[in-house]
Amino acid sequence: MTSVQPKRLLVTGGRGRLAALVADHFRAPAYAVRLYSRSADPGFHPLAALTRPDHFAATDTVLHLAWSTLPATSEQNPGLEQQHDLPLLARLLEACTARRPHFVFFSSGGAVYGNASSRPSHEDDPGRPIGCYGRAKLAAEQLVTEAAARHGLPCTILRLANPYGYPLPSGRVQGVIPHAIRAAVEGRPLTLWGDGHARKDFIYYTDFLSALDEVVARRLTGTYNLGAGESHSVHEIIALVEKHTGRKITTTMTPAPAWDVQDSRLSNERLITATGWQPQVALDEGIRRSAAGYLDR
Repeated sequence: MTSVQPKRLLVTGGRGRLAALVADHFRAPAYAVRLYSRSADPGFHPLAALTRPDHFAATDTVLHLAWSTLPATSEQNPGLEQQHDLPLLARLLEACTARRPHFVFFSSGGAVYGNASSRPSHEDDPGRPIGCYGRAKLAAEQLVTEAAARHGLPCTILRLANPYGYPLPSGRVQGVIPHAIRAAVEGRPLTLWGDGHARKDFIYYTDFLSALDEVVARRLTGTYNLGAGESHSVHEIIALVEKHTGRKITTTMTPAPAWDVQDSRLSNERLITATGWQPQVALDEGIRRSAAGYLDR
């Protein structure tokens, strides 16, 4: 009997928490996963190796999550993406052209679109980023789009909402949900950017992974928003965290940074139509699960 060979999946940004979730999700026997990072250590291959065309032999899919900044750190280090991330992406795309694996680039929904102005953002809407991070991600998308057009490379751009439901480091300048849960459980004040009326879009990590299943299995190409299809204010987040932890959160407020998107709303209709995927975990349930996981530690 002929055995079915596992599909070979390469994941960049391997030290990131989201990449670790992805690698754990796509496991044997269906997939053979290799993690890549800027520095090679046990369990991680050197990211620089991926710039060699021969390295993509027998590779089915590349999930490119490697990125050197967050929205806040991008503002603190302007031009960092132009020095590191965009040149690396250009080299990766060029190396892919000989073997033509499915190349999936993880972009940012809110940062690329900018403020949604009270209606959901659709993939055909022009990008109007208001910060360095969003402008760099939009420039990266252009590199991917050009490579797909020039070389016929099968590429997907995923404009991702805010994933949550998995542990993040306490010092990470991102992720209002885990920060709110930590503040409630530990009795610490939660510092808000602005007055709490900012609206963000969130997606529970299992819904993110099930959507990625569809993208990888179908070798879907094009640009897609990947979110729950709704947005919620920071005030709503705090109320749900208080509900599911049974603890009051004390807040302090600082002015919202000029680059922080205040109204992020992503339409997920295109992805649903293309794959039949549907998000399953509403925000209330996702926060309940997240809070329970933190309390059980």
